[in-house]
Amino acid sequence: LLSKLGTSLAYDTRGGGLLPNKGQRTELSAVLAGGPVGGDHSFYKLEAHTAWYFKGFAPGHVLEVLGRAGVAQAYGNSQDVPCYERYYLGGLYSMRCFEYRSVSPREDNIGEPIGGDTFWFGSAEYSLPVFDQGHGISVRFALFYDIGNVELQPYHFDLSNFDETWGVGLRMNLPI
Repeated sequence: LLSKLGTSLAYDTRGGGLLPNKGQRTELSAVLAGGPVGGDHSFYKLEAHTAWYFKGFAPGHVLEVLGRAGVAQAYGNSQDVPCYERYYLGGLYSMRCFEYRSVSPREDNIGEPIGGDTFWFGSAEYSLPVFDQGHGISVRFALFYDIGNVELQPYHFDLSNFDETWGVGLRMNLPI
């Protein structure tokens, strides 16, 4: 049984419609599980997310720079944060070119990802229009760079140990 109570505070100045091309969105969030809200596990999570948008070198070009970081820590009678509440990176929305949840501390004997209590992630993406029919239908070419790490212990931000990747991709926007 897991009971959680959370809150967040966001500041948003983005402009440009469906595809932001200026401004930023920053969000701070906190989650409390167990303890006073009940449940079998007691832990908290603190996270910060920010994304900044800039107009590119030509009309329709957009540079997006984002960063995220978070910490989870058990308290009270709980020894650990449950594995399904730990942090992992890798996959479509974090650390592209890595398998889903593959950027993580691993179990010693079998090498299975076990998640961590601290993570940081950064990304830069430059995109340009390939096709834009209007009405929300468009295709964009993107060049990206991702960097990040997940650490086993809470509040252990090791910036010298990280995984990174870069690549190209297509972004399709459909009005569905």
